[in-house]
This record gives sequence, structure tokens and C-alpha cells, in this order.
Amino acid sequence: MISYIALSPSVPVAYLATASLAFYILLNIPQQLRNLCFPIFLVPAWRAFATAGCLTWPSSLSGVWGLAVLIWIAHIIGLLYIDKLPVQSKIRKQWDIKATYKLLFDVRHFDTNRTTSPSGAVSVSRTASLVFVASRLLRLVVYWQLTVHLFTPLIPMIFGPLEPWEFDQYAQTYLRRLPIFETPEPVTARETWIRAVFTFRWIWLNFVDVDAAHTFFSIIFVGVLRLDSPEEWPAMFGSPLESYSLRRYWGRFWHRLVYRPYVGLAKVVAGKLHVRSMGPRVEKTFLVFLIFFNSGLAHAIVSLHSGNLAEDVDDIAFYCMNFAVIAAEGVIQNLASPIRKFLPSWLCKIIGFVWVFTFWFWAAPKWAYHEVHEELLNEVERRNRIQGLRLFTGMLGGEQFR
Repeated sequence: MISYIALSPSVPVAYLATASLAFYILLNIPQQLRNLCFPIFLVPAWRAFATAGCLTWPSSLSGVWGLAVLIWIAHIIGLLYIDKLPVQSKIRKQWDIKATYKLLFDVRHFDTNRTTSPSGAVSVSRTASLVFVASRLLRLVVYWQLTVHLFTPLIPMIFGPLEPWEFDQYAQTYLRRLPIFETPEPVTARETWIRAVFTFRWIWLNFVDVDAAHTFFSIIFVGVLRLDSPEEWPAMFGSPLESYSLRRYWGRFWHRLVYRPYVGLAKVVAGKLHVRSMGPRVEKTFLVFLIFFNSGLAHAIVSLHSGNLAEDVDDIAFYCMNFAVIAAEGVIQNLASPIRKFLPSWLCKIIGFVWVFTFWFWAAPKWAYHEVHEELLNEVERRNRIQGLRLFTGMLGGEQFR
């Protein structure tokens, strides 16, 4: 008999498959029926999110899965109820399974401007497929080795034993504790270096969580199932060399997975509030704000579902803060444009990189230090229990041989 634990990772996948089947049905029925039958998609889709806790390895997988499912739900809602795709078109016949599949997971809308039918068979040479799979497997191995042997133990490896108080709520603040403010507990050199290394480590781990999942599924769909071509799985992230402003960090380097699903929902809200009448600049700013707000809301829902009740407001505040800083950054760049004309481009980029790192140096611990603090507290509690157990068993042993 197979235990539930052995089957548990398949539970969210089964719910996702059921929701995908529901999408296939909804896509091929008239719009009026779609509105009535929407629960047949929403219920299993939400259960695919709610059962993310069944995915226990690696430890970050449940969070990545939960966020991906929420983005996917927004993508499907956009196709069915915002774009209102017809039951058939010039490039898709009704009840066309392959064409529906191409729409199903095309969250970044790569197939929007396809000139050929997406229902055609994927023609990929065996050599190209093998090269693609081999390169992606190598990437996963590199990610695994760097994460396990370098970035995960990086801070204790450099700074030695760590104490929980070094990551508590007081340690999350930095600027207010600089010596120039005559604070009772000013920041130390050790604390500054820990914060700097933590910032690099935090960016890396968040990058790897998303890109490793994307790489793994590209291997499955291109190399194993052979449903897609390598061109349909382009890089999730851009070059980090493009992130010499916070706006470019989010727009050029970080993944754009949320943009198309969230901008569709944002346009609906903007339309209801008649934001367009305020001018194109106001409308664009409002849409960007809602994209960041929706990102924070999705992270808050994941945090709330995982039991981290204190993090949900912080998640929303974090993304709204990024929007506010990007808006301020744009104003400052416009004011400084006369000066930038006299500076070489490489110097402007270096200043930009320093600014972006400084922002994350300040912001990342505010969002992530509490996780490290809880882990260290749990580790201290575990050590104390082990020491108490050893003491207790030692006392029993001593009494036994009196």
C-alpha cells in the first residue's frame, strides 16, 4: 500500500491538471457559459495553490509553486474574461488541444504574434534537443553546487558563529543607527559586512529559486515530453549588467513573468476608475503601481497561507516601497540629466550599480532578516534540547551505576 506521504507531491499537480482541463472546456464554449462555469476552473486552481505545502523538497519549492499558481490564475482570467478569446480563430480551431496547450502556460505571451498555427507539431532535431537539455542540466548542477556549498553557508563561513540578536528587529534598521545620529547602539563594522554579504546572498537565492524551477520545467517540456521547442523557453532573467537603476533592475534584469497577467487586471481597474481621462502619464504610473501592488498581494497571500501572519503586510509594503523609490528615482534622474551629459556613460553606470546595491543593502534585511532570526532561534532551541537530553540521560546513567 502506497502511503499518503509518497503521493503528496502529486496532489497539487493533479489539481493543476484538473484546472487545465477546465480551462480547455471554458476556452471552447461561448462567453456567456464561461461566466457561469468559471468555478469549474477556479476551485481546482485554488486547491493547486492551497496544497502547495505538499511540495517539501527543496524547501523553497512550495513558495515558488504558490506564487506561480497565483500568476497563472491571473493569466487564465486575462485570457478568458479580459481578452475574451473566441472559441476559434484563424490560428486556432475549436477543441484544438495543442493550440489550447500553447495558450495555457504562455504567461509571458510569446505566442501573441505567431504567424503560423501553434497547433502544428513541434519540429526539433534530436541534436538540438539534447544540447538544450544538457546545457540546462549543467545549469541546475551549477546552481545546486553554488547554493549548497557557497551561498547557503556563506555568512557563517566568513563571520563564524552567529547569534539570533544579530538578525532581530533592531538589526533590521541601519540608517537610523549610523554614528552621526548619536544612537545608543550604533552599527558596527561586523554588522555592516554581514548586511552586505547577506544582500548578495539574498539576491542570489531569490534568483535561483525562480530560474532553477524554470530550467527544470524547460527540460521536462522540451526534452522529456517534447511538446515545446527550445525557442519557446527563453531565459527567464536578463543580464545583471543592465540593472544600473532600480527601474532597470525590475524591468531589464528581473523576470517579467507577472507583467502581462497583472497589467491586464490593472487595466480593468484603471478603466473602472476612469484613470485614462487623467492623461497617459497618470495612467501609465497607475498601471505600474497596480503591478507592484498585485505582486505584493500575491506574496502576502502565500505568506498568509503558509502561516506567516506577520509577513503579509510587510510583503505589500515592500513592493509598494519599490514603486515609490522607482518614481523618486525617475524624478531625480530627470533633474540630474544636465549633469549626466558631462559624465562618461561608464561612470554613470557605476554610480547606478552602487545606488541599486545601496538600496537593497537597506531594504533586503527589512524584508528577510526575520526569517534568519527565526531559523537561528530554532537552532538555539534545538541545541538546548539536545544538551538537556544529554544531561538528563547522563544523570540517569550516573544513578544507575551508584
